[in-house]
Amino acid sequence: MPTDEEKQAAEKEGVWKVPLWRNPLTYLGILMATIAGLLMILLMIIDMIRGLQSPYLGVLVFFILPVFFMAGFVLIGWGVWDEHRRRRREAIVELPRFPVLDLNIPGHMVRFLVFMGGAVVAALVLTVLAYEAYHFTESLTFCGELCHTVMEPQAKASQNSPHARVTCAGCHVGPGAGWYVKSKLSGARQVVAVLLKTYPKPIPPAIQHLRPARETCEGCHWPEKFYGSKLKVRTHFGYDEKNTPHDVSMLVKIGGGESVGDSEGSGIHWHMLSEKEVTFKAADPGLQVIPVVWEKNEDGTVTEYRLEGYEEQGSPEDRGSDGEIRVVDCVVCHNRPTHIFLSPQKSMDKALVEEAIDDTLPFIKRKGVEVLVEEYVTKGEAFDRISEEIWGFYRENYPDLANDRAADIVQAVEVIQEIYDMNFFPSMNVSWKEYPDNIGHRDFPGCFRCHDGRHVSEDGKVIRRECETCHTMPESGPSKHWAEGFPEGQEWETWHPWDLKYQHAAMNCSRCHSGGLPPSRDCATCHEEKGVAKYNEDSGMGDFQCGDCHLNLQKVQPIVECTDCHDDITGLHVEIEDHIDAGCLTCHKEHLWVVDSRDICYECHDDKEDHNPGNLCSDCHDFI
Repeated sequence: MPTDEEKQAAEKEGVWKVPLWRNPLTYLGILMATIAGLLMILLMIIDMIRGLQSPYLGVLVFFILPVFFMAGFVLIGWGVWDEHRRRRREAIVELPRFPVLDLNIPGHMVRFLVFMGGAVVAALVLTVLAYEAYHFTESLTFCGELCHTVMEPQAKASQNSPHARVTCAGCHVGPGAGWYVKSKLSGARQVVAVLLKTYPKPIPPAIQHLRPARETCEGCHWPEKFYGSKLKVRTHFGYDEKNTPHDVSMLVKIGGGESVGDSEGSGIHWHMLSEKEVTFKAADPGLQVIPVVWEKNEDGTVTEYRLEGYEEQGSPEDRGSDGEIRVVDCVVCHNRPTHIFLSPQKSMDKALVEEAIDDTLPFIKRKGVEVLVEEYVTKGEAFDRISEEIWGFYRENYPDLANDRAADIVQAVEVIQEIYDMNFFPSMNVSWKEYPDNIGHRDFPGCFRCHDGRHVSEDGKVIRRECETCHTMPESGPSKHWAEGFPEGQEWETWHPWDLKYQHAAMNCSRCHSGGLPPSRDCATCHEEKGVAKYNEDSGMGDFQCGDCHLNLQKVQPIVECTDCHDDITGLHVEIEDHIDAGCLTCHKEHLWVVDSRDICYECHDDKEDHNPGNLCSDCHDFI
């Protein structure tokens, strides 16, 4: 008969003979880790060969499968530990608290080597995945396409920009772990906003939260190496039947390297190169209204420039970034270097320059801009309306051309629809108007946010506004490429279609230009649209030309004396001395002329408000 010691030894040997991993939980972990690992390896091979184009496939490979892979290993360990505890509870003899590993036992050695080999392979796979996941989270696929509805505008716009091959994190995060972690924490909050649909429409510009430009932009663009001048030639097409092309050219003064010994710097990049530090305070989140600018001189003194007539409105919370002092760096001016939403005017000019649209189609520039500036609820509606309106225009006005050049019209419609698809996103309330571009000053204030001639220091010093500070005066003339399209002998005397004088020469370009249809060249219509003055065509002077009264066009004063034409005035106009002394414009408001309200009389005769109410004074009182 075996002794008790022999029985206990036999039981222990039986307990350890069956490996601990032989249990359902461990089997499930092995199956999960194996399947997830094989799928990860397979998809990584596909990624190395062809690249992962789908954001959802990337999420599967870099986030979901690794979780299942690691969960499988957790289940393996959990199953082994649970099996060991079960055997301890059920064994008659006392077993060690922890599983025994004895490398002198061949079975233990084999299982140990298998485990270590698997751990090494798993570590290698996870290391490669972590590396690839890091880059995947910086890619346009992850940032722009995963949340396709929310970030679709930014993703599409970036692919039409000079930075189309730069990763999102290259500008928004930059190098280093600190900003990467910060961006991911911010991204977690944004993911929650997307899931709860609490994000704003449109998404606000990220300019307030970007890393300083010197740590990102200047990794590729070094201002001190920008020097000289750069010729800029832009071709614009007219809104006439021939889509008349013309070139506007100028030398942009880049500045920089040629004046390295000049502490003042020169050219456009003076802000970045000068020893003086320029800071400012904005009154809105988009940095479009800048009421205060500070210039720190080399000796440490500071000159403050304040916007004349500016009054702060609302609470600091309502004013967004009001109170935040920012340094003038790259993104203050280059605020749309990547997410560029082209205006209808720029989009159509670009399409015509690239010959994507045939410029011999009558009025195609005007019609293209007209259909693009209309409001649409969905892109589907926009595409249908664009096609209907352009085809309707040619069938009604050029029926023969609509038949003979149907292929050219079809191509024009498709290109205009593509322009809309790349620049307009009704679901997010996005168009070129929501994101001002501060380079230049044509469609938005841009440079004139500060260089408007209205930022003045206490000692009367003004931030200069002269055009030739940054570029030569523009020159305009027949397009060199489409010279045959310009009517013979028709050239402009100035760079502008009509010579800008007086207050028009001092106005910001964006007062008239908006990126859509051009402003009216008729004085009365334009001033009516801009709310500068009301004009009454039925006043008896509706057929007058502006020059009939204004001695200098584009200038309010001097004007012709009313009595030069109205020399036969009688009645109460001249019988009452106060009327004569008051002058014509006291009662006759300019451009309206007809006195059609008792309120004008009340300005002097306020004691007559209850006298014969409801009727015009002139119904009873004869002024003529």
